[in-house]
Amino acid sequence: SRNRSLPEVGWVMLIRLKYSKTAAGRFISHLDMLRTFERIFRRAALPLAFSEGFNPHPKISFGSALAVGITSDAEYLDVELQKEIEPDKTLEDIARCSPGGINILELKVLSERQRSLNAQINMASYELRIPLTKEPEEENVRKLFKDLLDKKNIFVSREGKRGIKQVDIRQGIYALSGAIEKNELVVYMEVQTGSEGNVRPEEILLLLVKNGEFLEEKGFQINRIGLFIRDAKGARTPLE
Repeated sequence: SRNRSLPEVGWVMLIRLKYSKTAAGRFISHLDMLRTFERIFRRAALPLAFSEGFNPHPKISFGSALAVGITSDAEYLDVELQKEIEPDKTLEDIARCSPGGINILELKVLSERQRSLNAQINMASYELRIPLTKEPEEENVRKLFKDLLDKKNIFVSREGKRGIKQVDIRQGIYALSGAIEKNELVVYMEVQTGSEGNVRPEEILLLLVKNGEFLEEKGFQINRIGLFIRDAKGARTPLE
């Protein structure tokens, strides 16, 4: 994987980019996203820094990978440059060279070496929109979330190298709420993500559908609202 910490020496400028992934780009895989940004940066004539070795590649580090089919309002990547650039002009150049499905939002020059984004980001927020099979009572909606949050353990099945294993995701669910809007249940969640642990929004979706008889299993939408660095002081975005 190219999602690794950047070397401690040999860099001139490190920039952090914020972008969104729209409905038009939701089926771009993580690997294809990396290749897409390599092409964008070359078209924008960025002075990319490359790794050493037999097969050198641009020094690009992404945040938490986004599953195929999910849109996002806030994704991040770091890229190392061999020369200094003018941030505002570079942001315009990158945006101009980006294909449909990707919107370039912000660019920040980092003043010092940092851990990789994947090591820093540890919380994600999502919005789920789940179609209704029938209009539920408000009490039933409240009970759906309360019953889930009252559990001490929530085990989900995941496929690993040694087969199917049970993973307890309860401690990684930081916030979970929802409300009925028109013919949908709109769910907001804050969950753990990153190298220390990960709660997948699809897992929460399946739990809600399983326990909510008024929810439709098909036709749902998942959008990642944000990625955050969470610690004892609170949560902040990677650009703060």
